[in-house]
Amino acid sequence: MKSEIKTPLILGIVIVSTVIGLSLFLSSLESQVSEFKNEDNQTNIVTDENKINKSEFKKAPKLVGISEYINTLPDELQEKIDQSVVLYDIWTYSCINCIRTLPFITSWDEKYADQGLLIIGIHSPEFEFEKDITNVK
Repeated sequence: MKSEIKTPLILGIVIVSTVIGLSLFLSSLESQVSEFKNEDNQTNIVTDENKINKSEFKKAPKLVGISEYINTLPDELQEKIDQSVVLYDIWTYSCINCIRTLPFITSWDEKYADQGLLIIGIHSPEFEFEKDITNVK
């Protein structure tokens, strides 16, 4: 008789404890999300205190050993590199992972190019058929 009462009682305590624990966990997540939203809204305003000092960052390295340029000339590209935040995307045209990143790379270019982002694609062939530059163009 006692064991028949203990089982539902223990089960009830476990269920109540789980519900209380989950509610506390979810409420802590809500407060973290609301704090994050507040911080995010405040970072959109540029002031002297949060302005980025560009001199603290290294310049993008010069490109060397490039066999051929597509859609640009070396001097024009170097001038753009000196004035921009540069993202080097090292890829090969038959790599599935590289292909899957293209929508994101394109989106970043559309969204941030006018704010100084320069995305440079560097084709780095792995296989012989990828070394034919006409396949890349």
